[in-house]
Amino acid sequence: MPAREPTDPPVLSAEVQWYCLKTQPKRENVAFGALAALPDIEAFFPRVRFKRASAQGPRAVVEALFPGYLFARFAPARKVRAVRYARGVSYIVRQGRDFAPVPESIIKELRALAATQVLELPPEPWKLGEKVRVIAGIFRGSSGAVAGLVPARQRVQLLLELLGRENRVELSVDALEPRHAHPLQIAPS
Repeated sequence: MPAREPTDPPVLSAEVQWYCLKTQPKRENVAFGALAALPDIEAFFPRVRFKRASAQGPRAVVEALFPGYLFARFAPARKVRAVRYARGVSYIVRQGRDFAPVPESIIKELRALAATQVLELPPEPWKLGEKVRVIAGIFRGSSGAVAGLVPARQRVQLLLELLGRENRVELSVDALEPRHAHPLQIAPS
């Protein structure tokens, strides 16, 4: 059952603060565009870019860091209707009866991680013994343990079960599902 906006009327503050907004399903971009076009409202929509497996091999994708949510800075007493009824916005997140302000420090930390509102998740190197999934080539869909790394040739040796026994196979790093660092482990540049 989808979440609903509380029905009690909130107390509207005249103070300009950051608030978290729930968007309509898969409409974060629409809501962000609508909010960014409104006067006296600052919108922040953090996203993350990473490589994902696809039938054609790994490809870069950009998704919402917080799917279904984004942030807006405004004074509810003056702009609540404009924000609430912006295209793509479902409701303003509340804490009890009142809108829940998001501390400025959290927005600053998120912006430090993703200066362009898109956080880059660089691939991390694999570790010996780690299980990885093959996403391209004749072994696509197989999983195996990392048996060796050949960084000079951008290749990884895997132990794959083939014909009932483990065999050492050397594959390109592009044929393997990439690992990504946790966003908080990435040092801001």
